[in-house]
Parts: sequence; structure tokens; C-alpha cells
Amino acid sequence: MSKDIYYNDILDTWVDENEDYITTNKRYKELSKVMDPMYDFVLTYSNYYNTRRDYGFGPKLTMIEVHILTEISDKPGITVTELAFKWNRTTSAISQTVRKLMKQDLVYRENSKTNGKIFHLYVTETGEKLVFSHKKYDNIDIVKTKKKLMESFSIDELDAFDRICKVYTELLKDKIIEEE
Repeated sequence: MSKDIYYNDILDTWVDENEDYITTNKRYKELSKVMDPMYDFVLTYSNYYNTRRDYGFGPKLTMIEVHILTEISDKPGITVTELAFKWNRTTSAISQTVRKLMKQDLVYRENSKTNGKIFHLYVTETGEKLVFSHKKYDNIDIVKTKKKLMESFSIDELDAFDRICKVYTELLKDKIIEEE
């Protein structure tokens, strides 16, 4: 069904900005069929992403919190600005997350020796234990999830999906920059 939409409504088609009401609604109804699964995935993953979970040690954290903690562990001395760039977030949003991690005694900061406005981030001993526990958790979860997906898809299909996600991410980043 969705292949037909690609061939009939996308491949050799361009949409006129000035389409009439009936044509726009008809086209939207068809095109939504190929995007709705992505929308459903993104919303479901967003909920999953924002759920606090127990990684086997320390406080429950969201995925963004534990991955930022892991990034700090893997790159000692990293700055909020560098994290913001990597995670495509504002420095304010990353600062809030870092403050939460500091309150939980997982991260500490040191002033830069060359610029008093810059802080370098480091993981505490407790933070390191949580990072190690998180890495074990993720290793198990990734293998389990990919094996479950391999029950329905070939390795080539999963590899294609991974590559599509990477390119789609770049398209979205470019679109965000265009809209700013």
C-alpha cells in the first residue's frame, strides 16, 4: 500500500503551494499514510525517552540525563557548550540537566584556568558507577531490541533503517536551521 503512495503521490509529483482546499485535503489524506507510522514512533519513543528508569545503580534518570552523564564520563572536562552542540540542545537546557546531575552528586564542575566563565565537567565516583551500570544496561537492551527486530526484519533492512534515521536526522537538523 505505501509503495503505491511513493510511486503515485511522491516520486514524480511536486506540490503547488496554491493548491485548492479539496486537492490539499485529498493529498494530505494519502501522504499521511506514509508519515503516520513515523509520527507514532516518534511520539512513543519520546515518551520512552523521557521515562525515568533504574539503570541498576543510583537514582532513576531519563535517557537524556544518563547519556549526558555518560558523555561527561567519556570526555572528562567537556563543557556545557560542547554538550549542547552534541545533543542539539540549548546551553540553558543542558545547564539545567547538569545542575540536576550535580544535585544528585553525579557530576561536579571546575572553573577553566583560562576563562572564568567556562566550567569543565567531571563525573564523581558515584557518577562513574552509574555510567558503568548504564553501559551494561544499554548493551543488554540494544542486543535484546535488535534481536527482537530481527524476528521481523532482515539485517539489511535494519541496516537500511539505521542509515535512513541518520539521513533523516540531518534533514531535520537542516530544516531547523532554515526555520531559525
